[in-house]
Amino acid sequence: MPEKQTRRRFLTAAGAGAASLLAGCGSDTSTPTDGSGGGSNDGSGDGSDGSDGSDGSMDDSGSDDDSEETSGGSGGGVLNMMATGNIQTLDPINAKGSGAGYDQYGRSLMEFTDGQYPPEPALAEGYELSEDGLTYTFELKQGVTFHDGSELTAEDVVYSFRRLAESENSRNQDDIIGETMRIQHERDASRTTPSGEATADDIVPGSLAVEAVDDYTFEMTLASPFQYTLFQIAGGAFAILPAGAVGDVEGYDGEYGYNEFFSTAGDGPTYAGLGPFQVDSWTKGSQIQLSAFDDYYGEGPELDGITYTVVSDGQTRLNRFRNGSAHIIESLPTASFNPDNVSIEQRNGNRSVGTYSFGNGTTVNYGEIPALTTEYIVFNTMNVPLPVRRAFAYAMNQHEIAESVYKGTGKPAYHITPPAPYPAFEDGQSGEASYDAHAENGANSNTEFGADGYPYGYGETLLDEARAVMEGAGYGPDNRFSITATTISGDDGYRQVFTRLQPKLNSAYIDMEITEADFGTIISQAISGSMEVFGLGDGMEYPGPQNFLRFLHGSNPSTQFTRWGAEESYYTEEYRQIAREAWDENYAAEGTTEGDHNEAFQTVEEMNWASVQELPFLHPTSQRLWHDSVDVEMYGVMENQTFDQVTLDE
Repeated sequence: MPEKQTRRRFLTAAGAGAASLLAGCGSDTSTPTDGSGGGSNDGSGDGSDGSDGSDGSMDDSGSDDDSEETSGGSGGGVLNMMATGNIQTLDPINAKGSGAGYDQYGRSLMEFTDGQYPPEPALAEGYELSEDGLTYTFELKQGVTFHDGSELTAEDVVYSFRRLAESENSRNQDDIIGETMRIQHERDASRTTPSGEATADDIVPGSLAVEAVDDYTFEMTLASPFQYTLFQIAGGAFAILPAGAVGDVEGYDGEYGYNEFFSTAGDGPTYAGLGPFQVDSWTKGSQIQLSAFDDYYGEGPELDGITYTVVSDGQTRLNRFRNGSAHIIESLPTASFNPDNVSIEQRNGNRSVGTYSFGNGTTVNYGEIPALTTEYIVFNTMNVPLPVRRAFAYAMNQHEIAESVYKGTGKPAYHITPPAPYPAFEDGQSGEASYDAHAENGANSNTEFGADGYPYGYGETLLDEARAVMEGAGYGPDNRFSITATTISGDDGYRQVFTRLQPKLNSAYIDMEITEADFGTIISQAISGSMEVFGLGDGMEYPGPQNFLRFLHGSNPSTQFTRWGAEESYYTEEYRQIAREAWDENYAAEGTTEGDHNEAFQTVEEMNWASVQELPFLHPTSQRLWHDSVDVEMYGVMENQTFDQVTLDE
């Protein structure tokens, strides 16, 4: 442990960068924002200088009143929720946006209380950070009990972090040994690519710089300082499990078989987490049932349990909610949503709460918040040539999609990074203002592809250009390109996007078949490389551009959905080198400044314009509707929420 330590508050360690990006979004104001400020990690914040009446602070808690809550409940009861797709796994390191109810049965060292930032201690009492910004020492809460009755110790944290980094079951190694938050470790050169690039499994087992100093002290050392460390480890992939629960890392034999612990093999699941609810049973394609854990270390839970039922079709979810079979629905199908039926009564920062009327005398509670999310089309560059990808971009009109498909509930997307955390280049400039200036007219561009702004038509469709780029590649009426686009089952938004593109692409010599699959299948096939093009929504784990852009500069292409830069993929080495150099020299290099980072981020975005690996179309607004019988808050911008204090009155 470093000799010189300095005690810091959790807010401080979250990083001054986070505060500058997101300041002001927690203000409590009764007037609507004008959408011109940077605000929080939400896509349409309300300014970082407090000019909207806020104090510019980073607190997302809003006012102390309870105006956005429904009337109090009596406690007990089972909360009925819906999952949009098959519940793929209980294993936190294996999850890729799949599953349901994770925040209810898992716990990490840090948490976003009700989805609000900065991260607060969950399993940790506090921490120390070394002067060099590398070593974090966490003091754990004592007397914390797993669902199997064992007590949490620092060895459990070591084991859980090692699983995330080393296990063959981990799909999230990049969160812990990637190019952003990277815990020190040794690399096995025999496992790198022929060109010497790191791979997901190149870590030497047991070399991760994590240590149980004593029973209740956990220490980890980073390879380089990272301002969003506490945000990152608050994520679900960092949930803590009992040491040796399964034997998929060197040095642990495993008390249970993998499927016995996480699935239904034998007497499974024997899963033991630390959340307020424990897993009673689950079936991948239908349901997961949770019950209150009496020995939960925190307050609550007030409910007797929670049941998540898989309902993949959006209209069916809406019908179940309207007839009372579900207490809460997270977003309405875009085809069924009527903006005129929304009545906003309170605004807490960027959280808006009021009611929604179904037009037949039925009114329910309604909340919305601009999400730290980007919806985009993913191309597998092993199968889809660059001219085809550019034709897609010319054919797409993001403004039309935002207004016609999503009915104005989101912002047209021209970058992968959402507006609020987009790098600002001028004093007092918000992220959103910087975002718009670059997309519209190329402000502060770094390459020819950004000189005049978005090159494929800002707010317009350019079908002549789409045909020209295809003809230049040898395509035409007698030589057409065929492609299959996959949408998430039951998501009418993605389907409408592809349906609107279909006739436009047809005129540009591209025949596109549209099919659908459940979310887990899409992710599995994307990982295996068998997808051609599909729609995906990705939410940030922390409010920094590198959260998304780490996947776009051509490093470790064999592990990315796009495969851009992999051998035999359709990629341009010049673009890859520009992106790689910008990242390596201006972000990854020791001693770089925030200004260098900003330049690197914008260069990587411009190289995505040039290469069209991912084609963004929307930064959405998240919605929630709930019945009066449920006493629940609208979540904050990080969206994670545990229902330990939720009550039912019915």
